[in-house]
Amino acid sequence: MRRFLRTYYPEVLIIGAIFTILMIDLAPDFTFINKAADSVGYIYSAKYLYPSYHTSAPLYLLLSHVFLWIPFGTDAWRMGLLSVFSTTGACVFIYLIIRNLTQKRWLAILGTIAYGTSALVLSQSVIVNTYAFTTFLAIGAYYFATLKKWKLASLMLCFAIGVHLLGVIVWMLFFIFKDFRKNWKAIAISISGFLFYLYIPITSRPPYMWLPNPADTNIVSAVVGDTISVISMLVGNISIWALPKKIFDTIGLIGVSLGVVLAIPLIYYIKTIGKKILIQPIFWLAFVPIILFVGELDMNTFDYCMIGVPFLIIMACLGIKQITERYHVRAKVLVYASYVCIIGVGVFNGYYFDIGKVTDPNMSASKLYYEEFPKIPSDGIFMPNGGWNWEAIFLYNRENGKHIYPICIDILPNEIYREQLKKDGIKLEFDEEAGLSLAAMKTAQSIIELNDNVYTTVYTDVKTFGCVVVNANHDKSLVMPVDEALIKKNETNPDWQWIPDNPYEIMRTSLFMTKWGYAVVSPYYNFRTFMILFLLIYGSMIVVPKLFNRRKKKNENTIPKKEKEGSPTSSL
Repeated sequence: MRRFLRTYYPEVLIIGAIFTILMIDLAPDFTFINKAADSVGYIYSAKYLYPSYHTSAPLYLLLSHVFLWIPFGTDAWRMGLLSVFSTTGACVFIYLIIRNLTQKRWLAILGTIAYGTSALVLSQSVIVNTYAFTTFLAIGAYYFATLKKWKLASLMLCFAIGVHLLGVIVWMLFFIFKDFRKNWKAIAISISGFLFYLYIPITSRPPYMWLPNPADTNIVSAVVGDTISVISMLVGNISIWALPKKIFDTIGLIGVSLGVVLAIPLIYYIKTIGKKILIQPIFWLAFVPIILFVGELDMNTFDYCMIGVPFLIIMACLGIKQITERYHVRAKVLVYASYVCIIGVGVFNGYYFDIGKVTDPNMSASKLYYEEFPKIPSDGIFMPNGGWNWEAIFLYNRENGKHIYPICIDILPNEIYREQLKKDGIKLEFDEEAGLSLAAMKTAQSIIELNDNVYTTVYTDVKTFGCVVVNANHDKSLVMPVDEALIKKNETNPDWQWIPDNPYEIMRTSLFMTKWGYAVVSPYYNFRTFMILFLLIYGSMIVVPKLFNRRKKKNENTIPKKEKEGSPTSSL
């Protein structure tokens, strides 16, 4: 042990420092910052073993259940430790990968610092969410793949699928490795990750947080249908008119997450490799999650990009190696600048993402849970504005022995959900002709008008999701007003800005209520439509000529040998 510490003390100090920063920044309790709005639902599902959200992240919930056995700290802090340990483990894998690929110790240390203090990585590593763990498994799978240890790589892929469906992307891309494709045992291990989703029917029981009552709808079809619905709603549905701004936002998001300076060697590496980069798995592992985010309707799916960050950093470090080997002494300036810039940005990120003191000093979600929820009587109906805190009532009911009925405004356009509400005695009216956003708001207003004892939230600070609980008392104006003209304009001819948003404000989700309240949607002129057209046109340009050439060769082969010899061109 002493020999190991004497040899690798710089690495131990660096990874130890990253772990310390993560522990300091770790959310002490409930928070909605950095898109931790999912956290309360995950905590409830992990603690009491219920399905959660659309596909439930079964392996994540099972492991989190173990973390919740820790005898100290809040539930949110305990469960957040899984994110901290995941990112720390990912740093180890990144160090080993860069060290093996470059044979440069100092470069591996630089890449480790860049990842551990990356803005996007830090934002997702100090909250309760699945992306830090998914990224750890993805980079672990790539590490074992570089060593050609296919069974270990496939085991990591198996776990990745069990945590998040983004693991499917990583798993599919690994088929680029020829040796992996031939190893049927490794493939079988990878596919077995879907068995984790048996968690959903096994744990499904009342009260149902997201899934409908199995007595009315088959649980399997409900999960599959809900997943397909969400994917079809979000993926590629962003208006083509809003796409330029989304690209600018993504560049800013990735730029600050690479510490800015690493963008230079990253571009150099891609340019140097040329077209061959398209057959390298690391390229697709880096950019597929980012492309997915660009076409997403919801800006809050920025956390998808986290999976691409480690692979971008690895390519950037490979680019630095190429530059130093080609330009020798002059390249030292880039090396020193990289270290200074990465450490400087890392220090800022470590300060900025300290949730309990800087990013969310008021701990608004915790105040809502501990100070505002007690205002709601046991037989009350809770329908909050914003939609991110309605599932917290499930945990609150279980912990406090109450029977508050939660309603999510965002799901009101779902017919199955509305029928379930009616069966439970909730009176409502639904406008079939209104658009989804407007219909949801009108239905919410009807619930306030037609039902007694309805409670909602009034925001005191929308950027930190600070709010108070009030008795609606049939006052439908308490539902956040919807500008009908604005929604109609967004759906047909939206105005979009060229100026991108602050990437740090994107990561802390402070723009969710102030700027993204009305997403730019287009049923026809959207990213998905243009991507399909592009693939059809590009595919036809490649496939059709190949089919033509194949037919031409086939016809040539059918010509008799004597006829070929006697032809005018046979003597040329």
